[in-house]
This record gives sequence, C-alpha cells and structure tokens, in this order.
Amino acid sequence: MQVPILYKDFYNMKGVIYFYLKVLLSFLLVFLSTSSNAMVWKSENSWNAVWEKRYQHWVKNNWTEDFFMNEKKPLYYKFAHDCADAVYAMRLVFSYENKLPFVIHDPRKPGKTISNGKTRWDKYPEEKRVRKFMEYVANMTSTKSLARDTYPIALDDIKPGDIYAAPGVHSYQIVNITEYGVAEVMSSTTPKAPRFLDRIPSFPFYVPEDYKNKTDGYRRFIQPQNIRKSLKKQPGYSEEQYQIAKGVNYDYVRFTDIIASALGNKTEAPDEKTLRLMIAMCMYANDRSVYVYEALYHLQEMRKKGRKCMTRREYDNYSTPSRDRRLKAFFNAVKNHYDKNAKYKPWTQPQRWAKTLFSVTPPRPDEVKELNNFCMVQMSLGEKYFIPLRDLRQNLAAGKVISDPHAPLEYRWGAQRTAYKPKCKTY
Repeated sequence: MQVPILYKDFYNMKGVIYFYLKVLLSFLLVFLSTSSNAMVWKSENSWNAVWEKRYQHWVKNNWTEDFFMNEKKPLYYKFAHDCADAVYAMRLVFSYENKLPFVIHDPRKPGKTISNGKTRWDKYPEEKRVRKFMEYVANMTSTKSLARDTYPIALDDIKPGDIYAAPGVHSYQIVNITEYGVAEVMSSTTPKAPRFLDRIPSFPFYVPEDYKNKTDGYRRFIQPQNIRKSLKKQPGYSEEQYQIAKGVNYDYVRFTDIIASALGNKTEAPDEKTLRLMIAMCMYANDRSVYVYEALYHLQEMRKKGRKCMTRREYDNYSTPSRDRRLKAFFNAVKNHYDKNAKYKPWTQPQRWAKTLFSVTPPRPDEVKELNNFCMVQMSLGEKYFIPLRDLRQNLAAGKVISDPHAPLEYRWGAQRTAYKPKCKTY
C-alpha cells in the first residue's frame, strides 16, 4: 500500500523533531552538568615540588605592582584588597591559572575548609565565579588566619612566593631574593581598595616575636593535600627563625644580616647596605602616614555623627603603639650600622645621608637639604604636609610621637610644642 504524500511528510517531520529534541536534551545535560553544580574551577593538576618551583618563578616574574590595576586583565582588574587579601590572592590566582587546587581553613567553621570546589556561584560563567571566589576568600580571611594556612620555614629556605605574616598587624609577599640575599617584598594596606601593590627593595620591617606559638614570621602556604596535617608535619617546617630572633634580641639589622648571609652569594658593601636601610626606613616612615590618615578620617566621620571618643575596638584598630616602637627600633638599628661603618667611604651619598640623619650636632644647611631631597615623610595623605626624616627620628627619641588615634595630626608626628593631654579614654 502506498503511503500518501501528506503522511510521508508527517513521518519525515516527526523524525526531524525527534532529532532536534535529542540534540536539545544532550545540550541541557551538558549545561546542567557544567553549570548547575559548577565548581569555581576544576583541578586538573596537583601540588608538588615541581609546581612549587613554577609558582616561585611565576611570583618573581608575573606578580607585579600593577597586577590588580591592569585593564588588560579584566578578571583581576580593580580587585579590592588589603595586605592579607593580596597574600591569599597571590596563591589563589596561580592555582586558578594552572588548574591547581586551592584549599585553606575556614576561619569561621573549625574543621572545615574553603576551596575551589565550592559551587555556590554555579550560575555564573567561570571567570565570574573566580572573581566571586576571590572576594569571598578576601572577606573570610585576615592576617590572623594566615597563621593556620601557612607554616614557618628555615631562613635559608626563603623563596619567592613565601610570605611574612605579623598576625593582626601586617603581611608581605616575598617576590625576589637578590644576589645579596635580600628578600624583597610587596604589600598592600588597609582599608580594602583597588590599588597598586607597594614593592620594597628590602626585607619585611619585622622580626618574628611569637616565640611561644610560632604564628608570625617567614612562612609558606600549606599544600592542599596536607591541609589536615599539623604544622610541624609540613615539609620544610622549621622553628629556627624564632630562636635566632631571640638570640639577637630582636634586632632588625642583625636578624636580616643573618638571612642575607644564608641566602646571598655576594656580600653588600657597608655603603650599599646603608643605602638599602635608608630607603627601607624612608618607606616605613612614610607608610605610617596611611595609618595616621585613616585614624583621623575615621575620627572626623565619627564626630560628624555626634560621637566624640572611639570604642576600645576602634582605638585598637587605629592606634599605632607597636608600629611606633618598631619605627624607633628601626632608627636605632640603622644608627648602630652607620656608627660601625662611619669611616667607610664617607664621601658616598648614602653615608652622607646617614651622617646627617644621626648627627648629634646640628648639620649644615646644605647637608639637611641633601637628606630632605632624599626623604621627607608625608604627614597626611593627599596634602603637601611633610616632616623631615631627621625631625621624626628626634621626635621619636624624645617620646613626642603620639600613638593615640584621637590626637591631632601634629601630635601624631611629634611636631607640637606643648604636651599632649588626651580628652578621651586610652586603652
């Protein structure tokens, strides 16, 4: 029996419809499997010694000051960060770009972890998921959480990609080891904001002090497969830095000299070291202006709302006693270095700067001008308001620099003529 033309068309159309339904179903299955439960990214490699070396090379060559301010990298462009966020992001970005696992402890849920396996952003495309994950990690972590996600290492084992952590205070990314054994660093600051990272041709401005708990100091990220192991069982774990720091009475210059001798293949000449220390001191002193500005801005905003004095927590957040003690100790340590080497090439520029900075007798006007051309300390961000480095050193020595965040700007830098009388409670 011959099928009428009309029925032939119907059967052909039915086959076409069936074919397209089959294709659509296959597409939906693929979409659902890759989207509805999509991880931030799928791990295709595993951390090992080879990947750690690649990570070190990547940090040295690719982790740059403009990493979050480069429009050619839209995924990372204008990512808001503070010092700890930048540290975590360094490890996270490399993990993502090389499809390695990223796993850290969840600070809010003991025994739980945060990883690239999270699926809470599965409705977004991959790059959006990664950006959301970066922001999530930044909001969940801090300099304090670094103590659990990293572990202390031997001083002669410091590599690019390692970090320095001072929990509750600051953290640095180590980005290079010079031929002189200097661990160069980059860092961000507070509050969270899109910004360029600061690169400093010097060691972190800290000496590990937590001899008891070992939460600070030079550290390395825990590999994901070892996240459940105790810190002491991590490869390369070492407590020597705490013993060495205690042995040199936490003297910054003596401590960093030990690191340099362990890591370097050349020895700095005294004037070269003077130059490095003077640059570091200038940058550290200017870094204080950020903290002073933040305190004064917070105080201004607070008083607009009718509140005169900070709470204990606010006071702790915005006061600078530990930073000011370290700055004073830094000046003293550099002075000790200069005193021992004052006769070494005294005509060189770094030696002349140091002589002017530490001279007991008033230096000549031309010497003061030379030092001021090298370094002036900005007292307030966004303003042309500076204090000479020599004046700041003298103010610190005289106990005139005020750490109280309620104090007016001049008092914060010791540039006042009268004694500071606090009107709010200090903590």
